[in-house]
Amino acid sequence: MGKIIAVASHKGGVGKTTTALNLGFSLSRFGQKILLIDGDPQGAMAIASNLKKRTKRGLIDLLRHECTAEDVVILTKDKTMAILGNGVTEPEDVFFFEREARTGNLGKVIRSVVKGYDYVLIDSPAGTGNIVTALLGISNSIIMPINCRTIAVKTLPTFLKLTRRIREKFNTDLHIEGVVITMIDPRDSEMCEELRAALPRSALFETLIPFDAYFEKASSKSVPVAMLSGGAAAGRSYMDLAMELKAREVRDQKIKDEEVEGLF
Repeated sequence: MGKIIAVASHKGGVGKTTTALNLGFSLSRFGQKILLIDGDPQGAMAIASNLKKRTKRGLIDLLRHECTAEDVVILTKDKTMAILGNGVTEPEDVFFFEREARTGNLGKVIRSVVKGYDYVLIDSPAGTGNIVTALLGISNSIIMPINCRTIAVKTLPTFLKLTRRIREKFNTDLHIEGVVITMIDPRDSEMCEELRAALPRSALFETLIPFDAYFEKASSKSVPVAMLSGGAAAGRSYMDLAMELKAREVRDQKIKDEEVEGLF
């Protein structure tokens, strides 16, 4: 089983779905086998990828034992990624989804479908509720998108406390992969400096995701931005993020290797 990364944030509208989709696409360009999971009942990933064109079923149906993973994990056209939607179609589905998260069943179902992938990216809902807690409880790490807005920056400590609590009580393997600053605008420089000063350098990705109209255009077309004509520049930022993620993994593995003292 590969690495499970929750793309999560305490704040909505910071680019979680955009990051999960475009980072997953970029990692797939390296030949990695990628699974994207829509863990948000609002179904943003299904919309961003046009998944509903292929199926409306997903996690809900697996939780109800109404289908198998083969029925709902859908390969993209070029077969470089697979996507699992949540299958939420009715208001009562949301309550069921929440309950299954609280009881631990959601985590068990996700664990049952992630074998064979190099990376599993889970698009998580905003906030600190049952679903987010369940998703972090089964993840190896978290990527936290954040934009340089006062409320987002000043409320970040609450989410970091949740992460620490989950690591201490439920999932000792959980760690912060990094905070990635999204929708960067030249006018945000002062707030970005405040954010950089508030976090350890190791906790921040160096890669900055720009505010670019092509991201909105890509969303309307339901494709990763790099697939758009003219979207290469915007897509390059996520390719840089993917390369930085891989570089961090190589660095961490090197540190682990250096700690090995021998067989005896």
